[in-house]
Amino acid sequence: MGVLYVAGERPRSGATSVVLALASAWRRAGRKVALAKPVSFVDDDQDAVAFADTTGSGWDAALIAPRGVVDDVLAEAGSRVEAMSGDADVVIVEGLPYADAAGEPIPGSAVLAEHLGAKVLIVLPHHHSKEAADITRLQDAYAGSMAGVIVNGRIAYTGERGDNAGALFGGTNPRLLGVLPELRVMLAPTVRQVVDRLEGTVYAGASGMDRLVERFLIGGLITEWGGNYFGRFDDQAVIVRGGRTDIQMSALNTPLRALILTGCDRPPQYVHQRATDLDVPLVTVRLNTHETAAALESLQEAVPAVHPDKIAEFAALLEGALDWPALNAAVGLA
Repeated sequence: MGVLYVAGERPRSGATSVVLALASAWRRAGRKVALAKPVSFVDDDQDAVAFADTTGSGWDAALIAPRGVVDDVLAEAGSRVEAMSGDADVVIVEGLPYADAAGEPIPGSAVLAEHLGAKVLIVLPHHHSKEAADITRLQDAYAGSMAGVIVNGRIAYTGERGDNAGALFGGTNPRLLGVLPELRVMLAPTVRQVVDRLEGTVYAGASGMDRLVERFLIGGLITEWGGNYFGRFDDQAVIVRGGRTDIQMSALNTPLRALILTGCDRPPQYVHQRATDLDVPLVTVRLNTHETAAALESLQEAVPAVHPDKIAEFAALLEGALDWPALNAAVGLA
């Protein structure tokens, strides 16, 4: 049984997505996998809850370490991981990030990984101008326990010029196990999360509340035929002023994840009936259209990685982009 400690270079690097995708891919390959997030700096860490739901461990709350990783936290974390090992082929631990949001190193991350006897996989967010010193610091921090590094979120329009992803690894630096392209769906909120952020009221389509919204489209002064304007995507939510029944009905003639009516308390009768017949989530909000768009701008920062569709897509991406023989060998699965 091996223990793999997955840590982001800093918060929101994609460590949770990698943990869930690794677990999914290994399970499809017939491996028995356990998940744990034993320590966190955040109260009510929802990643720990999701891991507990996935593995049935019962530990749905991470140990909170506001003062750093102290001895009693290390001991309890070690006991939890050991108890989970059982007949698992590998235990994947989401660890503390290497550094905080400001880039200051978190010494407790390396201490926790060493205490667990784990191999370390760092998730490094893609950046054009990473320097060799950045990679060397990671190698030095986790000493000889590094399994390698995944570069995450390489943007689609990156060209060869100025992009050194992959050029900084090898030699004394850790091994590059994969470069993952940016995956838009990982930033998508569910309809329910959109409704909660806007404090909206749902009038139809309750069965679609957990669908992902990858695009928001505003229906206003449209010079294009509605079928062309609204019919381009099937993963969108449309935002329309409450008084524009004509635009709302036009939008409902195309695939929608949700229809959001702004500046109103109740939808028009025809729109309500049509949305009910189609089982499309119909939401009213008191904010005007501009205020609605502004409220949604920061929603991505709060969107979790835990969603079946996200995990499936990220796992498929990982299966094709990762150096699996090297990773399997690092955790004793070769």
